[in-house]
Amino acid sequence: MSHAAPARWWTAWGTAGAAVAVLAVTSCSPSPPHPAKTHGNTAPATASAGTAGTPPSSSSKPPVGGTSTGQLGATLAVSDSSGTRLDVTLKKVIDPASGANSYSKPGSGKRFVGVKLRVKNTAAATYQNNANNETVVVLADGKTLHANYKPIANCGNFDNGQIKLKSGAASTGCVTFQVPKGQTVVKVSYSNTVFPGTTAQWHVS
Repeated sequence: MSHAAPARWWTAWGTAGAAVAVLAVTSCSPSPPHPAKTHGNTAPATASAGTAGTPPSSSSKPPVGGTSTGQLGATLAVSDSSGTRLDVTLKKVIDPASGANSYSKPGSGKRFVGVKLRVKNTAAATYQNNANNETVVVLADGKTLHANYKPIANCGNFDNGQIKLKSGAASTGCVTFQVPKGQTVVKVSYSNTVFPGTTAQWHVS
């Protein structure tokens, strides 16, 4: 009896098995890598200058604006986009204030309130403006009042409101308001109404 046939069967099975094994290994091999999804703390992609991924420059200067605040007696910064740079001090709120003469009287149901300011020019260029236009008061009811222009006793209105200061110079004067009786001044503000800039605001009550 010959045993050659069984030997050929195992050889054929072994060859076929090897082929099956190769196919199995090939089908289980990892697929090409996909782009990773970022989650949480991952290193950012590096972008060359001028590409869409470049962050904005941190050296750009913010626009002049906002409000500097303080209490009565504080010196606050005032500036604007034209180059104005001031140190303004609210020296006193005179309430009530008397008229400078018999012709200077408040309207019916109102009283004079004087706001005494010291304005110092800290810029290199000369500062020229009208304090009556730049100063306002806010009442307890939220209403804003503008200057009245009438003079009060013992505190001049700069040069009829006009201020002209060389670099480093300062001037002190009063701005007059007519405030309804029963109302209280709670805030005083000084700014430049022509150019956008930083406003000084004092809380007085």
